[in-house]
Amino acid sequence: MTTHDTSQMLGTRPADDLDGAALAEWMAQAVDGFEGPLAYVRFAGGRRNRTYRIDTPERAYVLRRRPSEPQGTAIHPLEREFGLLQALQPTGFPAPRPLALCTDAEVIGEPFYVMQLVEGRTPWDETMPGMTPAHRREHYDAWIDALAALHAIDPAPLALDAIGFTECRLDRKLGHWTAKPHARATPKLARLADWLPAALPDRAPPAIVHGDFRLQNLLFSQEGVRVAAVLDWDQAGVGDPRIDLAYVLARWVSGTELHPGLDELAGAESGIPSADEMVARYCQASGRQAGTALDWHLAYTLFRLALLEQEQAPGHSATLAATAWTYAQRAGA
Repeated sequence: MTTHDTSQMLGTRPADDLDGAALAEWMAQAVDGFEGPLAYVRFAGGRRNRTYRIDTPERAYVLRRRPSEPQGTAIHPLEREFGLLQALQPTGFPAPRPLALCTDAEVIGEPFYVMQLVEGRTPWDETMPGMTPAHRREHYDAWIDALAALHAIDPAPLALDAIGFTECRLDRKLGHWTAKPHARATPKLARLADWLPAALPDRAPPAIVHGDFRLQNLLFSQEGVRVAAVLDWDQAGVGDPRIDLAYVLARWVSGTELHPGLDELAGAESGIPSADEMVARYCQASGRQAGTALDWHLAYTLFRLALLEQEQAPGHSATLAATAWTYAQRAGA
């Protein structure tokens, strides 16, 4: 089974870009129960925020820091992510527990925060090779149940506006994508760029939206099949929950010759649920209805993915755009 635990999350590499002495001095003052010495490695990946595992003789932590220039900057301030994790703690949702935030860039070079390390494992490959069909199905059910649980949380009592979370306007997000240089690079993309703004669906009741609810951002419990933690909240917001649902379902419907969509592999023999089964389970667990607007959201999600692929993999981009238009047609185009 292709998995990794938190000691190997996304792979690790030695880190020479972190001032361990300065960090240890700060943690001794800011983190209850901290006792050095500390050792650290950097988790591989992380296009926006850099993430490290911090080990001491008694405890383990995770540190998230902003990227250094000229690598780029995070989508949202790191303080916002820390505040959301704090707000989620009383809800019981499996978000890592934040411990301390440092906004003083003088300590290690950029603002950062420290959170509790959650032990767990992540199936890196969405087809989950090596599992029995029944065990594989349990993981898919836990995946979609966790998304439903997130969207079932009422954001209003959490006062997220106080930490910078205003409701995301879908028309503005769409305008960002349709203004991209490649948005009209092909006739299919141009057709989508014209149709999507003209067919914006009615807004659903707002929810906390993760923004990147990939399987690779989930840690499953070491025992049993339970989502122990959802990671990487830097793209989170408050908005239409169908954004998240469509993003998950894209892995089912965006197959290519090299990488079949999960819908092509679904069935009792594999244990992989179909996209329709995932939607039905989500609706039952969340108390929400996906509705016909989900087809618009799938078209929008696949359009975004096609734009991301346009420069590097134009053939894959064309396949995604064609599938996006199929969902646009289902939505009335």
